[in-house]
Amino acid sequence: MPAGWRFSAFLWVSVCAHGLVLGGIEPTPPWPTPPGQYPGTQAATDTAYYLSTATVEQARIAAGQTAGSEPVPRDEASCPDGVVHVPLWGRFEMAIVHPRAHADPYRDVTLDVTLTRPDSSTVATWGFYDGENTWRIRALADQVGTWRVQARFSDGTGQFAGAFTCVESDRPALLSVCKDNPIWFGYKAGKAALVRCLHVSERFLAESDDPVADAQRRARFLDWARSQGYNALSIGTSALDSGRRTLRAEGGRATLALWNAERHQPDPAAYQRLELALDDVLARRMLVYPACGFFGRDTDFPKDSAQQGLYLRYTLARLGSYPNMIWVVGGPEPSRASDPYLGAEEIERLGRKIKTMDPYGHLLCVPSAAGNDTFRDADWTTCAVIQGPRTANLPRLSRVLLRNRNPSKPLYVQQTLWLGSRRTPDYSLDELRKDAYVLMMSGASVSVADMGGNPSSGLSGTLDVSLAVQARHDTVRRVWDFFETVPFWRMQPRQDLVDNGYCLAEPGRLYLVYLPEPGTVTVDIGEGMYQVKWIDARDTSDVRESGIIEERCALTSPQEEDDWLLSLRRVEIVAGEIRPD
Repeated sequence: MPAGWRFSAFLWVSVCAHGLVLGGIEPTPPWPTPPGQYPGTQAATDTAYYLSTATVEQARIAAGQTAGSEPVPRDEASCPDGVVHVPLWGRFEMAIVHPRAHADPYRDVTLDVTLTRPDSSTVATWGFYDGENTWRIRALADQVGTWRVQARFSDGTGQFAGAFTCVESDRPALLSVCKDNPIWFGYKAGKAALVRCLHVSERFLAESDDPVADAQRRARFLDWARSQGYNALSIGTSALDSGRRTLRAEGGRATLALWNAERHQPDPAAYQRLELALDDVLARRMLVYPACGFFGRDTDFPKDSAQQGLYLRYTLARLGSYPNMIWVVGGPEPSRASDPYLGAEEIERLGRKIKTMDPYGHLLCVPSAAGNDTFRDADWTTCAVIQGPRTANLPRLSRVLLRNRNPSKPLYVQQTLWLGSRRTPDYSLDELRKDAYVLMMSGASVSVADMGGNPSSGLSGTLDVSLAVQARHDTVRRVWDFFETVPFWRMQPRQDLVDNGYCLAEPGRLYLVYLPEPGTVTVDIGEGMYQVKWIDARDTSDVRESGIIEERCALTSPQEEDDWLLSLRRVEIVAGEIRPD
């Protein structure tokens, strides 16, 4: 039994994050299987993992064995010398088999949990019912040191206390805002994040009658997406969505339904299948933007306030330990003027409820219609989201983006670069590149899609990477790759400093100007000497030094090629050498 764990009743318990199974006595290998569950494979550390359905386990193994894929980590924790160790930003998990069957385990009984961090702050959360009389507790280990866990069933059948140790790791922290410049995304640990998002639509989670083939197809797609430089996925229906729908393409696959509308309760099996996919994404260190959120359009989400509270509590207890998730109230465009399905007051009520219930502080937003995020200044949202605009008109694109900026929140944009959608202009590659530059120069993160007519078809729907239009992905990737070479996280959009083009600036230190075509620009620089460089926006390895300036003046780009970037970096001259100031 792990050191320090105490139990007041005979309960099957597994700790060590999907691991060591404990009961009223300390078991010896081989570990016993809790009643009514299927045993999984034995891990190298002699911990066991139990799943409610054999097909989910088969799919997990299949995904991990796919050629060229990174295997899904089986265990978040280890138990050296009987002490549970969890990596920083990893997941602690323990499972308890309740000795009493309840007619309604979602309402008749609760498992109330208090986590005490190493700094003595506390996290109030819940355990969740996972079928077969099994309950689970999950925690996102966000501080290094010893954590204490206390839990109690509301029906008085058991209470227990224990501890685990969080140890340093290289895992990405919880996605948040950039600490020093909140218009950009960042991680709780302090590092900025350049979000490079691919929209994959509802087909990513849709199911056929062959879960093993589904998992293999998904793993191949994820490996391809990672190889293209994407670090985030915008997933359509059922990433958090409560409803189920049948998709016409690919033999009528159906999406997951997390909420059983007939029985008015969560469906643990659907969540298990969702987590299978989310674990695949997390293993590849990718972020998740669930485009339809908790309450998706055209789905049977709970309408009653009490049922909504149950649904949210259950979902947050299960998924709150994923550091790569963004919370979305509902979508797409729940308050769209032409056909709203959630009113502004309802969105605000649900948003505040999610924010209050989330124990870890994930980013929270709601997607608004093109051109105007009506919730960007709400005190319960932590990032702004707009749908579109879908345009190659760069001045219009810039105006809409800048109008929707909040100085304390990142801005995320859907649909503008959803290529191949019937509602998106047929961009040329030059127009695609220019849109991508203006998005970045406006301080916006964006999702890219590669479709075949609508959000449920083409590459983003079928997951068939042979359908990718590779030039599209290469074009946007080159733009993102360039911005990885500059300290974008220190810069702000500053159109007031230029008379042409689009400007990002850290005034007094660095100015970056994008000109969509050759031309002349005057930049209001601060005092000092600035090194002038022109960079070919089509091939950023082509850099042309153009001397030093010490005052505001007109600068003219090379006249060949097409679009150009102007870099003005403050320098000093020491012993005849130019050095950054």
